[in-house]
This record gives sequence, structure tokens and C-alpha cells, in this order.
Amino acid sequence: LTTRIAWLIQTGQVSPTGLLAVTFTNKAAKEMLTRLTAMLPINTRGMWVGTFHGLCNRLLRAHHKDAGLPATFQILDIQDQLSSIKRLLKSLKVDDEKFPPKQLQYFINNAKDKGYRSKSLERGDSYQNAMVELYQAYEEQCQKEGVVDFAELLLRSYELLKNHQPIREHYQERFRHILVDEFQDTNALQYAWLKLISGYGSSNPSSVFAVGDDDQSIYAFRGADVENMRLYEKQFHPMMVKLEQNYRSTSTILNAAHGVIEKNKARKEKKLWTAGDSGEKIRAFIGYDENMEAEFVASEIKRLTSQGWKF
Repeated sequence: LTTRIAWLIQTGQVSPTGLLAVTFTNKAAKEMLTRLTAMLPINTRGMWVGTFHGLCNRLLRAHHKDAGLPATFQILDIQDQLSSIKRLLKSLKVDDEKFPPKQLQYFINNAKDKGYRSKSLERGDSYQNAMVELYQAYEEQCQKEGVVDFAELLLRSYELLKNHQPIREHYQERFRHILVDEFQDTNALQYAWLKLISGYGSSNPSSVFAVGDDDQSIYAFRGADVENMRLYEKQFHPMMVKLEQNYRSTSTILNAAHGVIEKNKARKEKKLWTAGDSGEKIRAFIGYDENMEAEFVASEIKRLTSQGWKF
């Protein structure tokens, strides 16, 4: 992904400020910028390379009035958000045993990750209704205090682009190349945000380049949806390039892993290979609990170091 950015800039297809690159961690974004600086004689300061949350924060700071936020809005991390919810329940005299704060936090974030405001959620039984009303009260409290949680950064940014045509068109024209890392970890709202900012469905959409591996999709509990990879293939009709050479594992490990994952019929077909040796045979150890597993790892380290291996 970094090499592609360098190639796009080097060949004059885009200026450093005319592309948007999205990663999932600040560390990865920093690494990309460091590598780019080593590859090209450019100043990366003005480049839009960062996490979804970081880029959405930047967008909202630039257009805070249109987004309905104060210029100095504060961001709540997960712990701050939980404290805010506890405060809300206390002020409303809500029984936090019947409505545990963490459960409400999950309910709110899950709804936002799917792009739902409290007013657009379906009502159900009395418990569901109460959860929706608490979500609404939480929205009002955050708006009043001028704060946004992580999920709100993305949802508010999506709404800003969706509801303000001049702003949307400005960024669609500016970012002619959009590059996304770890695509298998995107959720429904992040995918919708990418479609919006890329001008998907318009007469002149931007190029969307994605790197991802459906075999590495492990964040469903955080709202990640591997189905986005299939939607991307169907909707954007990309040229597919498989990166099947592995530089990290032995062929014994790769063959064993393939033997397990090939049973998943819904995955993209690929088989990793390595130019390295076959390595030692795989040994299996079954521990009955985490303590037994930890003892096994510690005893293996002791055994190997006694044979002269360095820690």
C-alpha cells in the first residue's frame, strides 16, 4: 500500500494531498509516513494518512459548524464514555443492575457502527424501548456537553458528508485515490463512509484500492464485517491481485493452516506458499485451562534455554 502511494506520487498521477489512506492503528499510519519519507523527497505533514477515527476527527474539526459541534469539542475514549453513561443513569435514577452501563455502552456503539441514530432504531418490547430512550438521552447529554465518543466521530462525519453536498463534492474531487489497509476489519458504517467519500455511483468516482485478507477477519465482536470484502468486489469491480507468497512461516505450518481454513467454503480461494524450508513438525499440546497453557510455554522456554538457545 505504501509502495503504491509512492508510485502514484512519483508518476505524477496524484499530489501528496490528493490522496486519502486509511489504516486501523496510529502505529501503522506513522509507519507508512516514515516509509514514504524514506522513499520520496516530500513533506508528509499535509497528507491525509491515518485511522478512520483520526481522519474523521480532522474532517469534523474543519467543518465543526456544519457538523453541529463546538470548535473545541472533546473526544471520549472508551473509559470516558462508560463514565458518561454511568453519570447519565444516575441522573435519570435508572437501576444500573437492570440496565448495566457496559451493556448500554455496547448497545449504543453497536447501533452507531451500523449507522443508526436512536430515532431510527426499531422499537420493540419494554426493555428495547428503554434502551433506545437511554440512547437518545445519551445523545442529548453528549450534544449539550460538546463531546463525541469514538463511534460518534465516524457517524457524525458520515452524516456531514451525506447531508452537505458542497463539502461532500469538495472531498470527492480532492481525493482521487483512496487506499485502505486491513479491509477485512471494516464495519458497515466505515464501508458506507468510503463509498460516500469516493463518489461511488457517480459519473466520476475515485479509485479505491484495498488490501485485506478474509482469513484474518477476527473482529466481528467489534462490528467488523468480512462481507464488506465481497461487497467491494461486487460493487467496485477491482482488479484482484493475490499475494500468496509467505515470508514468515515454514511450509509445514502453511500446509497445516491451509488444511484447516480450506474447509471454509465462503472464503476467497488462495493457498500460501514459501520459498523457505519445511521446518520442524508441528507438535500439539492441549491445556485444560490458561494456567496449564502458561506452564507449558514456560517449561518449553526453560528447556530450550538449557540447550543453549538465547531468550
